[in-house]
Amino acid sequence: MPFSLLNNDVTKNQLKPWRILIVDDEADIHTVTKMALKRFELEQRGVEFLSAFSSKEAKQVILENDDIALIFLDVVMETDDAGLQLAKWLREENNNLFTRIILRTGQPGQAPEEDVIMNYDINDYKQKTELDRTKLFTAVVTALRAYRDLIKIEQARSYEKSYGLGLQKVIESTTDLLQKKTVKHFFNGLLQQVISLIHVDQEGALIKPIDGAGTICSANDYQIIAECGSISLANGLQPKAIELLDEARRIKGSVFDGEHYVAYFPSTSDKESLLYLKGDQIEQLTDVNVQLLNLFSNNIGIAFDNLLLNEEIIKTQEDLINRLGNAVESRSKESGNHIKRMSAYCYILAKALNLSQSDCEILKQATPMHDVGKISIPDSILLKPGRLTEEEMSVMKQHAQLGYEILAGSERPILNAAAIIAQQHHEKFDGSGYPLGLKGEEIHIYARIVAVADVFDALIHKRCYKEPWPLGDILALLAAETNRHFDPDVVAAFMHKLPEIMALNDKLTKSDCL
Repeated sequence: MPFSLLNNDVTKNQLKPWRILIVDDEADIHTVTKMALKRFELEQRGVEFLSAFSSKEAKQVILENDDIALIFLDVVMETDDAGLQLAKWLREENNNLFTRIILRTGQPGQAPEEDVIMNYDINDYKQKTELDRTKLFTAVVTALRAYRDLIKIEQARSYEKSYGLGLQKVIESTTDLLQKKTVKHFFNGLLQQVISLIHVDQEGALIKPIDGAGTICSANDYQIIAECGSISLANGLQPKAIELLDEARRIKGSVFDGEHYVAYFPSTSDKESLLYLKGDQIEQLTDVNVQLLNLFSNNIGIAFDNLLLNEEIIKTQEDLINRLGNAVESRSKESGNHIKRMSAYCYILAKALNLSQSDCEILKQATPMHDVGKISIPDSILLKPGRLTEEEMSVMKQHAQLGYEILAGSERPILNAAAIIAQQHHEKFDGSGYPLGLKGEEIHIYARIVAVADVFDALIHKRCYKEPWPLGDILALLAAETNRHFDPDVVAAFMHKLPEIMALNDKLTKSDCL
C-alpha cells in the first residue's frame, strides 16, 4: 500500500555529540582531557563534556543525563575506592549496562588492575600517566563504538518487542472492528483502536489528547462520521486536513507529515474511508507506530467494504419494510408518519431500557410491520368509522396472527423480529391480551415496547373515528394500565423519555385523516 512522508524539505537535524563524563577530583585532569579531545569526531559527531569532582556529584549528573556514552572515572577520590563503588552503583543500582567506563588511577597499588577488571564491569583500566593523546584517542574510539553497538542492539530488541506487541494490538483491533454493525459504530471504534495503537500509558490511558475524525468521501465530499478532540461535525474539517485527505486519496495510501496522520482504508466501493489525526502524539510517532498503522489500515479496508455491503442490504430490507408498512397504513386510512413515529418511539424506549445497540436497531427497523396482518382484514371492518361489533372485533383481532404468518419463517433478524412484534403487540402484561394470552416476560420485549408506543400514538392523534386525547389523559391511562396492559419498566422508560418523545411527535406529526 502506498505511503507518503511529507515535509521532505525540512533540513536534517545536526547529529547530537557524544556525551563524555569526566569524574576526577583533580581539576587539571579535566582540563587536560578536554584539551586532548577538543577536536575529536566520530561518525560526524563531536563530543560534549560533563564534569564531576566526586562520586556523589557524578551520581547526580548520571541521574540527570541518560545518554552518557563514556565515563572517565578516577578510582581514588573522597575515598580510596570511590570510583569502584560508583562503577558498581552504575551497573547494579542504576541498571545502566550501556555507558562505557574507562577507569583511571594515579595510584595503581590502591586497586590492582587484574582484580578490578575481574570484579567490576568496566571497559578499560589505565594509569593516568599512560594516557597520552594518541592512546586517549584510541581508547575513546573503541569505547564509543562499543556504546553505539550496544544501543543499536537494544533499539533492535525494543523495536522487535514493540512491533510484536503492536501487531497483537492490530489483530485484536481488527477483530473488534469486524464485529461493528453500523458505519458510525465502525468509525467510533476505528478512532479508539488507532489512538490506542499510537501511544498509551501503562494503564491504557491516552497520554495526551488527539484530534481525530473518521470520514467517508463520496463524489469529493467529505462526511464526518465520528470525531474526537476539537474536531466536530459542526465545525467541519480545516483546510490542512482536507489537503492531506486529498493527498491520501490521490496516492490511495496513508500520509504522515510529522504533525498529521491520515490513514487510508482501501475499498472496492465508490466510497473511500479515511481517518485524520492531529496532536502532539502524532509528532512522536515512531517508525514502528507508522508501520503498524499502515498494516492496520490495509487489514481494515475489507472490513469497511463488508460493512458497506451489509448496510446496503439492511437499508434495502428496511426500505421494503417501510414501503409495505406504508401500504398497510394507507389502506387503513392512517398516515405514513404513524410508522415513522412508532419506529422513533420504540428506538428511544429500547435505548432507555439498555437494550443492545443491535436490538435497538432491529426493533426500529421491524416496528413498521407491526400491523401488516391488517392487509387481510376486509375494508368493511378495517375502515368502519364507528365502534366494531363483537363479531367484527373478533375478525379484527385476527390481524395479529395473520401478520405473524405472513412474516414467520425468515432467517433474517429484522423479519423474524417483525413477525414476533406483529403477533404479540396486542398481548397484555397480565395475560388478558390476544392472540396467545401471553403474560409478563413471556411477551417479547420488542412487543412490550411496541404496545406502549402504539397505544400512545393512537390516542394522541386524531383518527377518522375519534378525536385526539389530551396528554394528561393518556398519561393517566398508561399509569392505570401499568402491570395490567403494560410492562411497568416500559412505562417508566416512557415517562422518563417523555420530553424527547413529544419533541419527535411534534416533528413527525401531520393530519392522520386522509
